[in-house]
Amino acid sequence: MLIRSLAFAILLSAWAALPAKAQALGEALARFLYDDAVATLHLRSFYFDKTNPQWPNNVAWAGGGWVGYESGWLYDTLQAGAVAYTTQPLWAPADTSGSQILKTGQYGFFVLGQAYASVRAQGQTFTVFRQFIDELEVNPNDDRMVPITFEAYALRGRIAAIDYFAGYVAAIKPKDYWTFINMGERAGAPNHDAGMGLVSLKYGSLDDLRLRGSVYYVPDILTSSYGDVGKTFGINARLKARLESNAMVQGSNGLNLLTGQPFSTWSAGLRATLLLDGFTLWGAYTQVGSAAAYRTPYGQWIGYTKQITLDFDRANERAWQVGLTYDFAGIGLPGLAFLFSATFGNGAINSTTGAPLSNNTEYDFDLMYRVASKEAPDWLQPLQLRGRMGLVDQTLNGVTTTINDYRLILNYEVKFGGNRR
Repeated sequence: MLIRSLAFAILLSAWAALPAKAQALGEALARFLYDDAVATLHLRSFYFDKTNPQWPNNVAWAGGGWVGYESGWLYDTLQAGAVAYTTQPLWAPADTSGSQILKTGQYGFFVLGQAYASVRAQGQTFTVFRQFIDELEVNPNDDRMVPITFEAYALRGRIAAIDYFAGYVAAIKPKDYWTFINMGERAGAPNHDAGMGLVSLKYGSLDDLRLRGSVYYVPDILTSSYGDVGKTFGINARLKARLESNAMVQGSNGLNLLTGQPFSTWSAGLRATLLLDGFTLWGAYTQVGSAAAYRTPYGQWIGYTKQITLDFDRANERAWQVGLTYDFAGIGLPGLAFLFSATFGNGAINSTTGAPLSNNTEYDFDLMYRVASKEAPDWLQPLQLRGRMGLVDQTLNGVTTTINDYRLILNYEVKFGGNRR
C-alpha cells in the first residue's frame, strides 16, 4: 500500500509539473524563433564600367542584394540561419560580359549562399554547412554584387586571448557563381574533387598590437600560409604611427594537379602609416617570388599593394604604394570619406619562360558616403553610397596601354528583430 501511494504521488507531481515545463519550452522556442531572432534585408545596386586595352570591355548595371534570417540561441546552445542572395541585370549589354557582378553571359541568378546550424558550449562554436568565412586568405571578397561564401564544418572561438578558426571547407561559391564548386575545381583542377583544411589564429588589434596567422591545405592542389604583425604607437594626443609587416608562402603538394609539376612562391610586404586627426597617410612595399605568381582562388589577395583593378602579385613583381584617406567629419561633413592611392609595379616576369611582363601603374580614387547626420530621418540612416575609379597604365617594350575602371555602388540595409530586439 505504501509503495502504491508513493508511486501515485510521484505521478501526480509529474503531471502537475507538465504545464510549467510546456510553458518554459514554449518561451524558449519563442526566444529562439522570434524574440531573439533577427531578419536582414540588404539592397545593393552596382554599376561597373571597365575599358580594356583590347575588346571586349566589361560593362553592367545590376540590382539585388540579400535577405537573411538568424535565430536566437535555443537554451544558449543551438542557433540556425540562412541567407539568400540575388543579382539581376538592370542594363547589361550581351557583348560586354566579364564584370563579375552577373554570371557569364550577363545573366542574373539566385543562390542560397548561407544555410547553417551552430552549436556552442563553453564559448566555442561549431557551425555546419553553408556559411560566411573571413579568415585571411580565405575570405568573402565582397567587391561585387554577391560575396563569396563557403560550405564548411568549422569550430570557432577564443582560448585565452587568441581567437581561432579550425575546420574543413568542402566547397566555395565564387562571387559570380550561382552554385557551389569544390575547392580543387576552384583552384584550377576541374577533374579533381578536393576539400580544404583551414586553421587561423588571431591576437589583439591594430589599436595596439596585432598578430595573425593562417594555413590552408588542399590535397594534391595547394598549400598556403600567411602571417602578419602590426603595432600602433602613440606619438602625441593627435598623432599616431603604425607599422605592419606580412609574409606568405604558397606551393603545390601531392600530385601537383594544378600544373603537373611542383611549384612554390612567396610574397612579403611592409606598410607604414601616420594617423593625424582625419588624415591617414601610408606607404607600402610588396614583393613576390620569381618562381610563380601568387594564386588567390579562395578570396581577395591581402597583400598591402592590392588596388581596385590590379593585385600586383605577378611572379617577381615589386610594387610601391603611397596613399591617403581623409574623413570629412572634422569639417562638419560626417559620413563622407575620400581615398587616393598610387601603386607602381615592375620586374614582373612570366614564370614559365622568364619573359618580362609590363610595368604597371594604377591610380585609385574612392569617395564614400554613409548617412551619419543626426538630423537625417531614421529610414535614411542605412544608406551608403560609394564611387570608385581605377586608372591603369601598362608599359611593355615602350608601348603603353590603359585600363579605366569605374564603379558606383549603393547599399541599403535594414534589420528586423523580435520583441527582445
